[in-house]
Amino acid sequence: MPKVPLVSLGNTGLKVSKLGFGTFDFGVPSLNIGPEEGGRILLESYRLGVNFWDTSDDYGSHPHVAAALRLVPREEVVISTKTSATNGEEAEKSLRNSLKELGTDYVDVFLLHFVKTNWIKDCPRVLKELNDMKKTGTVRAIGLSTHSVAVVNAASRFELDVIMAICCRADQATILQFHEHVPLEDGSIENMLQALKLAHENGKGVIAMKVLGGPAPPLVKNFQSSIKSVAKMGFVDALCLGMKSLDEVEKNIEAVLS
Repeated sequence: MPKVPLVSLGNTGLKVSKLGFGTFDFGVPSLNIGPEEGGRILLESYRLGVNFWDTSDDYGSHPHVAAALRLVPREEVVISTKTSATNGEEAEKSLRNSLKELGTDYVDVFLLHFVKTNWIKDCPRVLKELNDMKKTGTVRAIGLSTHSVAVVNAASRFELDVIMAICCRADQATILQFHEHVPLEDGSIENMLQALKLAHENGKGVIAMKVLGGPAPPLVKNFQSSIKSVAKMGFVDALCLGMKSLDEVEKNIEAVLS
């Protein structure tokens, strides 16, 4: 199978695989995926070119990523984790805990998690404190994840490197019907695509999430075309897809490369 190509993530200087491995499923107790199994799946995905692994301090998947990091050269993978911290002190504590759980002395991307519209005013203050962490070498790039068009529009002007946001090819009727799967906080999906395009033009790295909508049934049914359409968007640097098996990795790689 051909390897996933590496792309530039905005102006971060990081080279990430077009397909990112979202590790949320590894932390779901009912799926019973242990750290060693998760680590093995990440290792095999790395061998197929997937060097970008995304996690969070609340996923429960840090041990799985840590297991994989013991099997690959640290400098050859890009690790993204997130924090729900609302101030610099909380963020620093979250980062220290994450580094310990991941078994590494730095993360490549550190994101404020699930930023909502009611936090737009205070967000730049915390991002400034995250930017200060870059000076210590424990963080290489910072940013936020969001479901909000308004947040993406505001973030285009913020001092940050990366934006992770809902980005899919569902029509608005589908989004309204399956809102629990595609929880767009405000605006339309077309508004979101325009906001992400502007952010990319402003030098931000753009990572598409919920490409299959959580998964929304119509998007999963046509998962290859859903993934392909987002992969071909010029303003999307990488897609982060939740995966729980090597079979899913291979099928998603095929869709990205199609």
